[in-house]
Amino acid sequence: METAAAKDTPVIWKLQNIESTYWDEYVATRPVYDWRIFHRIDEYRRVDDTRRQHAGATAALDIGTGSGSAIAPMTDRFDHVVATDNDPTSLSFARTRHAGLPAKRLSFTLSSGEDLLQHHAPQSFDLITCAETFPLMDTEIALHNILTLLRPGGTMAIWFYGPPFFTEAKFAPQCQPLLDAIMDHKFRPIVNGGGDPARQQSWKRAADGKFSWLEYIPLSADRWSNVRRHKWNPQGRLSFFTANACDYPVEAVRNIGEHETMTEEEDASFWERSWDIDMLKRFVKASFPTPNDLERPDGKMDSLFEQLMDAMGGEIAVRQFSWPAVLILASKK
Repeated sequence: METAAAKDTPVIWKLQNIESTYWDEYVATRPVYDWRIFHRIDEYRRVDDTRRQHAGATAALDIGTGSGSAIAPMTDRFDHVVATDNDPTSLSFARTRHAGLPAKRLSFTLSSGEDLLQHHAPQSFDLITCAETFPLMDTEIALHNILTLLRPGGTMAIWFYGPPFFTEAKFAPQCQPLLDAIMDHKFRPIVNGGGDPARQQSWKRAADGKFSWLEYIPLSADRWSNVRRHKWNPQGRLSFFTANACDYPVEAVRNIGEHETMTEEEDASFWERSWDIDMLKRFVKASFPTPNDLERPDGKMDSLFEQLMDAMGGEIAVRQFSWPAVLILASKK
C-alpha cells in the first residue's frame, strides 16, 4: 500500500485560502445527483439477491461529501446518513446547506477516506457512496475501509463525472477544442505539482484513474458480488483536463473481472445543460479552487474565452451540453 502517499493526500486535496463563495459557484455549475444515479442504485439494491436485510435503523456513509450534493437523496432513503470529508471548509458548507436536518438524521465526520476506520465501527453501513472522490484516494486502503465498514450484503456506489461537452453537431467541432484548451490552461499549473514531487505523484494517480474510467479499481470476486459498471457518454472523458496538460505520461489501467457486468450509453440529454459563455466561465472558475494569493490577470485565458464566445455564436448565444459519467455498484460478500 502507498502509505506515505496516503498520508500526503489529505493536505493536497484540502481547500485552503479560497473565496468564501467557491462552493456556491460549484453547486451552481455542477450536475444534480438525480434519479439517473439514485434510481439506478435503488433498482440495484431492490433486485440484488445477495443483499441481506438488516434489522433496525438503516445507515449510509458518503465519502468525500464536498458540497453535500449526495446528502439529500441519501437522507430520503436512509434513517441516518454520515457525511465525511477531509476538509473542514467543505464540511462547514455541507452542514449549513443541510441545516434543516436534525442530528439523528445527519451527522458529519472530519476524516480522509483512508482514516475512516478511526472514526466508525466495522459493519456500520448499508450503503457507502463516493462521488468525484475515489481517484483521489489510495485505492487499496479505500477499498479495504469500505469493505470493512459495510454490513454483509451492503452496497458500494462509486461515481465520477467529467467536464461538460458540446452536443450540437454544428458547434462541437469548433467549440470543444477551445473548451479543452481552456481546461488545460486552468489545470496545467495544478496537475504538475508546482515543483512538489509528492503533489505531482498524487495528481498522476488521480489522472491515471480518471483516464481509465475507474476501470483500474479491482473488485475481486472473493470480496464483491454483482459488480456493475455503467458509463454515460463514453465518447467524453472523466478528467477535467486532457493528457496535454500533464508533464508526465498518463496511463490507463484496466482491472475488470469476468464476474463484472459492463454497460454504456450515449445520451445527449444526460444532465443536459443550456449555457452561455458566462456560465462556462463560472464553471471553469469553480472547476478547481484557486487560492486567493494565486488569483491574477490571465491574458491567455481571456483570449481563449474570446475565441470560444465567437465560436459559440456570441455573448448571449446559448449552447447545449451533456456530461460523461460512470457509476460502479458492488455488493459486499
